[in-house]
Amino acid sequence: MISNDQIIRTFWDKRKYILKVLLVFLVLGVVMAIFSPKKYISRTVILPQVISPQGFGKRLGGFARLVGINIGDNAKNEIFPTLYPVIAKSSPFRRQILNTNVNKSIKDTVNIKDYLNTAKLKGPGDYVKEYTIGLPGKVMGMFRSDKGEQLVLTDTTLFSYSKEEKRFLDYLEQNVSVSYNEVEGYIEIQSVMPDPLPAAQLTKNVQELLQDYIIELNISKAKDELAYLEQRVKEADSVYKDIRDRFGYFRDRNKNYISSVTENRYEQLRTENELAYNVYSQLASQLESAKLQVKRDTPIFTILKPVTVPLEPAGPNKVLIIFTYLILGFLFSALVILFRLYWPVIKTNYLSAPKS
Repeated sequence: MISNDQIIRTFWDKRKYILKVLLVFLVLGVVMAIFSPKKYISRTVILPQVISPQGFGKRLGGFARLVGINIGDNAKNEIFPTLYPVIAKSSPFRRQILNTNVNKSIKDTVNIKDYLNTAKLKGPGDYVKEYTIGLPGKVMGMFRSDKGEQLVLTDTTLFSYSKEEKRFLDYLEQNVSVSYNEVEGYIEIQSVMPDPLPAAQLTKNVQELLQDYIIELNISKAKDELAYLEQRVKEADSVYKDIRDRFGYFRDRNKNYISSVTENRYEQLRTENELAYNVYSQLASQLESAKLQVKRDTPIFTILKPVTVPLEPAGPNKVLIIFTYLILGFLFSALVILFRLYWPVIKTNYLSAPKS
């Protein structure tokens, strides 16, 4: 049996070997720290206007709706801030982000897809991970059939994307985040990019797209009602003008001619004119109400923290990378020393033991 003193003595005797291994891992850590791509983080904080009750009342209303009770809820189709992160993670929304533009340089404007296609997104550690841990997946991918992708493309009702586009969408999923603070009620948008200006511009693009998307969803029902009333008002206005012209023409033509027939026709046209005017007037009033409803349903976003261009990179943490590699080097050398120390014992007591 190997004692603790023997283990400590072995480690002391192998101190030069440990130092050599630490030196090798130190060099690897320095290389990884130097060649790892920089990461710039840009954030913005917005406060969405929510007309529905807040706090306890809002939570109570949510529980009440689960059991079929309506507590002070209106009929508007409002998208609550809790759903903003879900919308931001959807593939159609991320595809819209890819089509927005950033400045690769002061005078060079490109869309996000082209920028990501040329930017340095991976460091040495990513390639090592890809071709070690991720190697089985890459080998399996070489033998996969693309028939499933072609079947998706034949159905226009399904969302589909190419392998190259999926790579960009995955990058956005990992580096663009939209989170909702349930306690304070604000939305935080954060983007990570290899350059400071594109990081700020991407955050701004996500903010504007999200606001436009939420506004469109919130006012969609009111806009449909507005479009319907606008069409009905045009029809009622046309009918009213036609009846009004016929009534005026009949009145001018028979102003000096009085008979029972003309009086009856006059009353009929006058009634039709008044009825057409009342219909037109009511529809016009409903149209103005619908316009106000669209404005009421349009959410308002207050920017609490505007988008700023980061001055210093947020990563990588070079000191942490080097320190991590030093720890890995010590663990590697310790495992090698312990293996060499215990292997003769294991071989003698277990592997070379006579069979009964």
